[in-house]
Amino acid sequence: MFRTIPIWEVDYYIDNYSDVMLIDLRSPASYRKSHIKGAVNLPYEEMDSWINSLPKDKFYIFYCSRGGQSMLVCRNLEPQGYNVVNIANGISYYRGKYMVRG
Repeated sequence: MFRTIPIWEVDYYIDNYSDVMLIDLRSPASYRKSHIKGAVNLPYEEMDSWINSLPKDKFYIFYCSRGGQSMLVCRNLEPQGYNVVNIANGISYYRGKYMVRG
């Protein structure tokens, strides 16, 4: 079963894991307004076009606005052998040092 972490723990993963890949599942417009530094924008609505291109040798942290979409993506990928972490409740409560505002 994949891990679900509170948003404030994401800084720990960014600081301590060199192979972590942050995936922002929100719309491109939301991503441009704010995102976590280093995050790649792969919109949830376009999941069918990108989900099979993710390498399995990476460590992924998924986040969205409220946590529901990232949980669904993790539920899909974890049984396929991906190392995934879901951020509970999404990015809305993030006040960490890696916030980028557009």
